[in-house]
Amino acid sequence: MSAITSRCPSCRRPLPESAQDLAALQACPGCARPLEIQPFPGLTRIPAAGRPAESITGEGEAACFFHATKKAVVPCDDCGRFLCALCDIELDGRHLCPSCLQAGQARGELPGLERSRTRWDLVVWFVNLGLLTCIGAPIIAILNIVITSLCWNKPGSRTANHRTSMLLGTLVSVGITVILAIAVAFALSKED
Repeated sequence: MSAITSRCPSCRRPLPESAQDLAALQACPGCARPLEIQPFPGLTRIPAAGRPAESITGEGEAACFFHATKKAVVPCDDCGRFLCALCDIELDGRHLCPSCLQAGQARGELPGLERSRTRWDLVVWFVNLGLLTCIGAPIIAILNIVITSLCWNKPGSRTANHRTSMLLGTLVSVGITVILAIAVAFALSKED
């Protein structure tokens, strides 16, 4: 059983898992495109995460595409380049080289690669700053209710409980609106 699923570079269909079956394969079973496959010795080994790149020690060992003196441990799942432990970037169970990672990020094809998240709980609290004006309180309360309901299931911060903070911010804006409405109603009733 191979640690890596090899795929056809054209149709991305999985190819046989054993190194012998791969070497004997003449064409892709899915798209019939001619293939020439030469499995390298590390194909059946599971790459160890976080280990240093090893130098090539013997004849017949595959070298990293980016580091000619380092032993290849895994091929890139997109382009097929051999990668050493330094160049192997594992993302969502796929092994990518730095070039394919950069290209996939530029094309927006790597949903598992997040660079930032919007802190919707902080948006709610910043909207609450509008409560400093009495006229804006009902509008802000409604806006916070809309933001909280639309963004409740979006990925939150890795450092804060965004749902609790969003809910608290929304409750504060609704509470202040209710208090202001009661105060205005009380003041109007005193005038009569």
